[in-house]
Amino acid sequence: MAMVTSGPPRPEAILALRCLRACFAVLLLAAGPMIAAEPAGGQAPPQARVDVVTRPKGIADLKALENQIQKVVAKVTPSVVAVAGGSGVVVSRDGYVLTVAHVGERAGRPVDVVFADGRRARAVTLGNDRGVDAGMLKLTGSGPWPSAEMGASGDLQSGQWCLTLGYPMTFERGKPPAVRIGRVLDNRKTEIITDCTIMGGDSGAPLLNLEGKVIGIGTKCDNFSLVYNIHVPIDRFRDEWSALVQSKDFDSRGPRPAMLGIFATVGAADARIGDIVPGSGAEKAGLKAGDVILKFGGQEVHKYEEIPPLVQARKPGDHVEVEFRRGAGSFKLQVTLGESDSQQDDE
Repeated sequence: MAMVTSGPPRPEAILALRCLRACFAVLLLAAGPMIAAEPAGGQAPPQARVDVVTRPKGIADLKALENQIQKVVAKVTPSVVAVAGGSGVVVSRDGYVLTVAHVGERAGRPVDVVFADGRRARAVTLGNDRGVDAGMLKLTGSGPWPSAEMGASGDLQSGQWCLTLGYPMTFERGKPPAVRIGRVLDNRKTEIITDCTIMGGDSGAPLLNLEGKVIGIGTKCDNFSLVYNIHVPIDRFRDEWSALVQSKDFDSRGPRPAMLGIFATVGAADARIGDIVPGSGAEKAGLKAGDVILKFGGQEVHKYEEIPPLVQARKPGDHVEVEFRRGAGSFKLQVTLGESDSQQDDE
């Protein structure tokens, strides 16, 4: 974690900078042998560079990367705000703030916004795209407001350097936003996955590239993995800008597919259930791990791969009879299909 301060560096800022440098040292070790400060043979030292996708090749590259990150943090910090138990970022001089839908909650709600320097302002919540968890606020006071530049997310590459600036709930109030550095792991239409660690309170925090442009907005992390963090692509905000400004509440992904709520048993030759999704229709109906599906909606099932197409042909809320084997007996249950959280194939 790194912090930005004004005036003489405070003890906690110095400690944060040392932690940052320690992280870079680990990256350097992973990159291979260090480049000598004074190469033999009278050759000129390698030129320092900041490459957005490759690992630093030596101390000079690490310093260049560190300097670039410090510039980005100094540039963007004034526009990063704490709001309603989460975070946000001002992206226009007239006060539009990007956050996530689960922070904004609903349109027309007055909220307090706190800037990194301690200034407070009032804002009102605008629209929400609940399909991808995108939300927007509007500062109600007179500007101009400090703002960050919106970038693009469509061309992000796996391995690209990025950083987040947010206000985690475990972070001491009244401090500048915490800085987390990482890489893009995957870039999808509805989400960016990075190893920039985020936690409670970081929801709505900007994800930035090394130019200091906003490329995403933090939405959630995997509670079981610190390296699996999800961000709303900035292109989704750009595509739905008018609807968000007009305070509309919508789901840009359209109707969700049906979900039974089971997982396969790896390596099983039959349609044996490996696990059950908590709260799903399968769990509520009484299906259990180890049950073998024999029929779904009256259609015979011989292997697990035959189940997803049958589920996808249904709608959320449909009642389907499922015949299954448990132990030596065969049983039937009525299962009410739920609604999937994604547009991917679900069982």
